[in-house]
Amino acid sequence: MKTLKKRISIALVLAAMVTTVLAIAACSHLPVYSHYEHLESDGWDCRDSITFTANVSDSAVYQLNLGLRANNSFPFTQLTLVAHCHSAVSHVDRTDTITLNITDSEGNMKGKGTTVFHYDALLPDMLLFAQDTLYVTVAHVMTRHLLPGITDVGLTVESVR
Repeated sequence: MKTLKKRISIALVLAAMVTTVLAIAACSHLPVYSHYEHLESDGWDCRDSITFTANVSDSAVYQLNLGLRANNSFPFTQLTLVAHCHSAVSHVDRTDTITLNITDSEGNMKGKGTTVFHYDALLPDMLLFAQDTLYVTVAHVMTRHLLPGITDVGLTVESVR
Protein backbone atom coordinates (compact mmCIF):
# COMPACT_ATOMS: atom_id res chain seq x y z
CA MET A 1 0.00 0.00 0.00
CA LYS A 2 2.87 2.39 0.84
CA THR A 3 4.49 1.64 -2.51
CA LEU A 4 1.28 2.53 -4.36
CA LYS A 5 0.94 5.83 -2.49
CA LYS A 6 4.59 6.60 -3.19
CA ARG A 7 4.12 5.90 -6.92
CA ILE A 8 1.01 8.07 -7.05
CA SER A 9 2.86 10.90 -5.28
CA ILE A 10 5.76 10.67 -7.70
CA ALA A 11 3.38 10.64 -10.68
CA LEU A 12 1.58 13.74 -9.37
CA VAL A 13 4.86 15.59 -8.82
CA LEU A 14 6.06 14.68 -12.32
CA ALA A 15 2.74 15.78 -13.84
CA ALA A 16 3.00 19.13 -12.03
CA MET A 17 6.56 19.59 -13.28
CA VAL A 18 5.56 18.85 -16.89
CA THR A 19 2.63 21.27 -16.65
CA THR A 20 4.94 23.99 -15.31
CA VAL A 21 7.49 23.47 -18.09
CA LEU A 22 4.77 23.60 -20.75
CA ALA A 23 3.29 26.78 -19.25
CA ILE A 24 6.69 28.47 -19.27
CA ALA A 25 7.36 27.39 -22.85
CA ALA A 26 3.98 28.71 -23.97
CA CYS A 27 4.81 32.15 -22.57
CA SER A 28 8.16 32.48 -24.32
CA HIS A 29 8.35 34.27 -27.65
CA LEU A 30 9.97 32.10 -30.28
CA PRO A 31 11.25 33.73 -33.45
CA VAL A 32 8.97 33.35 -36.44
CA TYR A 33 11.92 34.25 -38.68
CA SER A 34 15.68 34.32 -38.18
CA HIS A 35 18.20 34.47 -40.99
CA TYR A 36 21.72 35.83 -41.60
CA GLU A 37 23.36 36.64 -44.93
CA HIS A 38 27.12 36.25 -45.23
CA LEU A 39 28.90 39.12 -47.01
CA GLU A 40 31.87 39.00 -49.38
CA SER A 41 35.27 39.14 -47.66
CA ASP A 42 36.45 42.07 -49.82
CA GLY A 43 33.72 44.33 -48.38
CA TRP A 44 30.06 45.29 -48.46
CA ASP A 45 29.28 47.53 -51.43
CA CYS A 46 26.76 50.32 -50.76
CA ARG A 47 24.86 49.25 -53.90
CA ASP A 48 24.40 45.72 -52.51
CA SER A 49 21.33 45.77 -50.32
CA ILE A 50 20.24 42.66 -48.45
CA THR A 51 16.57 41.67 -48.50
CA PHE A 52 14.94 39.43 -45.92
CA THR A 53 11.51 37.88 -46.50
CA ALA A 54 9.59 36.92 -43.36
CA ASN A 55 6.20 35.19 -43.51
CA VAL A 56 3.95 35.50 -40.47
CA SER A 57 0.95 33.26 -39.86
CA ASP A 58 -0.77 35.15 -37.03
CA SER A 59 -1.89 38.73 -36.49
CA ALA A 60 0.35 40.17 -33.77
CA VAL A 61 2.78 42.89 -32.86
CA TYR A 62 6.25 41.82 -33.98
CA GLN A 63 9.68 42.87 -32.81
CA LEU A 64 12.42 43.16 -35.43
CA ASN A 65 16.03 42.74 -34.41
CA LEU A 66 18.71 43.59 -36.94
CA GLY A 67 21.90 41.65 -36.22
CA LEU A 68 25.37 42.40 -37.51
CA ARG A 69 28.76 40.70 -37.25
CA ALA A 70 32.00 42.59 -37.80
CA ASN A 71 35.73 41.99 -37.44
CA ASN A 72 38.74 44.19 -36.64
CA SER A 73 39.13 45.34 -40.25
CA PHE A 74 36.09 47.63 -39.95
CA PRO A 75 37.60 51.11 -40.50
CA PHE A 76 35.13 53.37 -38.64
CA THR A 77 33.80 53.84 -35.11
CA GLN A 78 30.15 53.82 -36.24
CA LEU A 79 28.10 52.15 -38.93
CA THR A 80 24.97 53.73 -40.38
CA LEU A 81 22.37 51.49 -41.97
CA VAL A 82 19.03 52.08 -43.64
CA ALA A 83 16.31 49.45 -43.20
CA HIS A 84 13.23 49.64 -45.39
CA CYS A 85 10.22 47.56 -44.22
CA HIS A 86 7.36 46.79 -46.59
CA SER A 87 4.23 44.67 -46.27
CA ALA A 88 1.25 44.79 -48.61
CA VAL A 89 -1.34 43.14 -46.36
CA SER A 90 -0.54 45.15 -43.21
CA HIS A 91 0.14 48.33 -45.20
CA VAL A 92 3.62 48.80 -43.71
CA ASP A 93 5.96 51.04 -45.67
CA ARG A 94 8.62 52.45 -43.40
CA THR A 95 12.29 53.36 -43.56
CA ASP A 96 14.46 53.49 -40.44
CA THR A 97 18.03 54.74 -40.07
CA ILE A 98 20.16 52.82 -37.59
CA THR A 99 23.53 53.90 -36.23
CA LEU A 100 25.62 51.27 -34.46
CA ASN A 101 28.67 52.10 -32.35
CA ILE A 102 31.18 49.52 -33.55
CA THR A 103 34.31 50.67 -31.70
CA ASP A 104 35.11 52.94 -28.81
CA SER A 105 37.26 56.08 -29.18
CA GLU A 106 40.44 53.96 -28.87
CA GLY A 107 39.43 51.56 -31.65
CA ASN A 108 38.38 48.63 -29.41
CA MET A 109 35.46 46.61 -30.76
CA LYS A 110 32.35 47.11 -28.61
CA GLY A 111 30.37 44.04 -29.72
CA LYS A 112 30.15 40.61 -28.15
CA GLY A 113 32.87 38.23 -29.30
CA THR A 114 36.62 37.75 -29.64
CA THR A 115 37.50 37.80 -33.36
CA VAL A 116 34.08 38.39 -34.88
CA PHE A 117 31.89 40.76 -32.90
CA HIS A 118 28.09 40.71 -32.74
CA TYR A 119 25.86 43.81 -32.60
CA ASP A 120 22.07 44.13 -32.31
CA ALA A 121 19.73 46.96 -33.26
CA LEU A 122 16.02 46.88 -32.52
CA LEU A 123 13.70 48.34 -35.11
CA PRO A 124 10.35 49.77 -33.93
CA ASP A 125 7.69 47.12 -33.23
CA MET A 126 5.08 46.66 -35.94
CA LEU A 127 1.62 45.20 -36.24
CA LEU A 128 1.39 42.55 -38.93
CA PHE A 129 -1.75 40.70 -39.99
CA ALA A 130 -2.19 36.97 -40.42
CA GLN A 131 -0.72 35.39 -43.56
CA ASP A 132 1.39 38.48 -44.27
CA THR A 133 4.84 38.72 -45.79
CA LEU A 134 7.28 41.31 -44.50
CA TYR A 135 10.16 42.45 -46.71
CA VAL A 136 13.08 44.14 -44.96
CA THR A 137 15.85 45.59 -47.13
CA VAL A 138 19.08 46.68 -45.45
CA ALA A 139 21.94 48.73 -46.91
CA HIS A 140 24.80 50.74 -45.49
CA VAL A 141 24.97 54.48 -46.15
CA MET A 142 28.60 55.10 -45.33
CA THR A 143 30.82 57.46 -47.34
CA ARG A 144 33.08 54.58 -48.35
CA HIS A 145 31.45 52.56 -51.14
CA LEU A 146 33.19 49.26 -50.38
CA LEU A 147 33.03 48.69 -46.63
CA PRO A 148 35.39 46.02 -45.22
CA GLY A 149 34.93 44.26 -41.90
CA ILE A 150 31.20 43.48 -41.98
CA THR A 151 30.89 39.70 -42.22
CA ASP A 152 27.16 39.01 -41.75
CA VAL A 153 23.85 40.86 -41.56
CA GLY A 154 20.73 39.20 -40.17
CA LEU A 155 17.14 39.71 -39.14
CA THR A 156 15.11 38.07 -36.37
CA VAL A 157 11.35 38.58 -36.14
CA GLU A 158 9.34 37.46 -33.12
CA SER A 159 5.86 38.16 -31.82
CA VAL A 160 5.68 40.20 -28.64
CA ARG A 161 1.90 40.34 -28.06
